[in-house]
Amino acid sequence: MTDTTNAAGNPTDTAPPARVPGARRVAAFTFLFFAGMWLSKTIHPLYFERHDHLVAFGLSYTAMAIAGTMSVFVGRLADRWGPRPIMAAGSLLYAVGMALRVVHDSPAVAVISGLVGGMGASSVFIALRTWTLYNANESQRPAIISRREFMNQAGMALGTGSAGALAALIGAGDSGYVTVLLLAAVFVLATIAFIPPSKPRVPAGADGDSPGKQARLRDVFTRHRGISLGVVGLGLLMGFYVSLLSPYLPLLLADRGVPLAWVGVVLAIASVARLSAAAVAGRFLRQRSPLTVFLIAEGCCAATTLVLAVAAGPWIAAVALALRGAFLLGATVSQELLQLNAFPSALAGVFFGLVQSAFLAGDSLGGALGGWFYHQLGSSTTVLIATTLTAANAVLVPLFYAYLRRSQSADTQAEPAHAVS
Repeated sequence: MTDTTNAAGNPTDTAPPARVPGARRVAAFTFLFFAGMWLSKTIHPLYFERHDHLVAFGLSYTAMAIAGTMSVFVGRLADRWGPRPIMAAGSLLYAVGMALRVVHDSPAVAVISGLVGGMGASSVFIALRTWTLYNANESQRPAIISRREFMNQAGMALGTGSAGALAALIGAGDSGYVTVLLLAAVFVLATIAFIPPSKPRVPAGADGDSPGKQARLRDVFTRHRGISLGVVGLGLLMGFYVSLLSPYLPLLLADRGVPLAWVGVVLAIASVARLSAAAVAGRFLRQRSPLTVFLIAEGCCAATTLVLAVAAGPWIAAVALALRGAFLLGATVSQELLQLNAFPSALAGVFFGLVQSAFLAGDSLGGALGGWFYHQLGSSTTVLIATTLTAANAVLVPLFYAYLRRSQSADTQAEPAHAVS
């Protein structure tokens, strides 16, 4: 099927795209991975707190974030080897890291667990994105990404919703916690059976676009300086404002007057809103420009975040949070589509790794300052800061990718003239 576009760059072919071989395996892989992840993420702090070892938990969390900032090197391997071996290695590493969480009384093991798990998780995230690039065309990508996000949210819902009940059902004492942590590792390890097939690919050459000797990372970033600086800056910005808000949502809802017993319910409703948005995002985005969708979705995220900052009543805040979840899903999917269309295909792993490294660096900085902001400035002012940064991101991301599109178009038009001369 040949895709056509109108003057605005929107697809005009309304026929459903052909099925992508391996797409269902990607969906199953994603569901199992995130179900295991959130089973473990939910029980992990409860288990360590039970033994008064939250310092070790903090060390593990920090080590995982540090390992994640090394994603650019994992992306380099994805470009060299392809997504399948990176998926397999990532699942194995993450399963090992989660299994080590049963050791609660050793700070050294906690750090090792975080480093191994962080490297494994970042490997899987990059491999899933590069697989989409190599195996799906532009009309097929919205459906694959939205289905993957749907399975992400469904796995998160299963993991968080069942973790505590499973621990209580399995047994008193440590047995329930340990069993759930090991079960989560088994879930992740089982994803290896669902690694999808992938089209063969040719490694990048020295120029990043053709076969040959692979270029050094420094040369890659020098050649693609505009993309590199843009994704680092935007990744830092997004990571920073996300970490100002997301970890403190329960506190924020309580400050807005939502009864403590209803805080979890409101957060669950927001998850359902994201699930619903993921279910329709693929069809919606296939017929619209991801640039426009991102601008609108991220702008609506900023608007709903502003409502959270100034909400006069608890249920207004609850509705705003649920809507924000749906808009955030749309912004996430459309931004990945923008990246897939903009990054050089032979170097996609490097740039996805760079995005992830920058985001996690911003996330670490926001996490370090967020508590201080809430304590010194109060929740309303802190959320207003997050609102301002979200609005800035809503404008800067479309401007950046529109600039890249114009630059690539100009380069393409200039090449024939250069060849003639």
